[in-house]
Amino acid sequence: MHDARARARRHAAADLVSDTTIMRAGVSQGTVRRALIPQGKGQSLSPEELRRRVRNLALGTYVGDILAEQDSALYTWPEHLANAMRVYVSPTSSIAGFDAHYPQMARDVFGEWGDAGFPLRFTFIYDSSSADITVGWVERFGAEEGQRIGVTERVQTSAFGIAKASVSVANHDSTGRLLSAMAVGGILRHEIGHALGLNHANDPTSVMYRESATSTIGVSDRATLRLLYLVPPGSLKN
Repeated sequence: MHDARARARRHAAADLVSDTTIMRAGVSQGTVRRALIPQGKGQSLSPEELRRRVRNLALGTYVGDILAEQDSALYTWPEHLANAMRVYVSPTSSIAGFDAHYPQMARDVFGEWGDAGFPLRFTFIYDSSSADITVGWVERFGAEEGQRIGVTERVQTSAFGIAKASVSVANHDSTGRLLSAMAVGGILRHEIGHALGLNHANDPTSVMYRESATSTIGVSDRATLRLLYLVPPGSLKN
């Protein structure tokens, strides 16, 4: 069963598609790409009841922006409400300008999101093959990626869960300019937010804003992530 599931994930990952667009101006903070694998019987609540629960918790969040990005669906890690999520952070890289502090920065960012008040815990492991989330480093993305500086690939299930996520963070922009440690930290916060279930916000004060604007996890980010894990995942469409 484990091998079959792993094969399904590999096949799905091969067909990853982007569900966001590259900004034409400014630096695109990142994007989330997704693939779908079959799993379970679907969502646990009716769309009508899920809409009601989301509406009751929506104040101060950008859940509407996420629903617009994701065809009125919410995706989370429900199976990890009880068990810690396994995270692998690549400890080194041969890319130009690699800073030995990057891996600890990434681990600290998971701690920041964990302090946001939602019920997920993280444990850091040293084997990427058994990780739920992996974090790796690239020097920069190709010209075909525009001005992108981060990418998160999420494998999602037909039951609206997230099965796996892979985060790639660049330390140079598209022109080859080395990014500051603060900028890399901002990219990490943004991309790890994607890995946990968030998508882009239209609020420039949010760390999930499409373009570089802030490197700080804000009040709306915390409120939105909290909402995601107070309601079951699923589609709000009838």
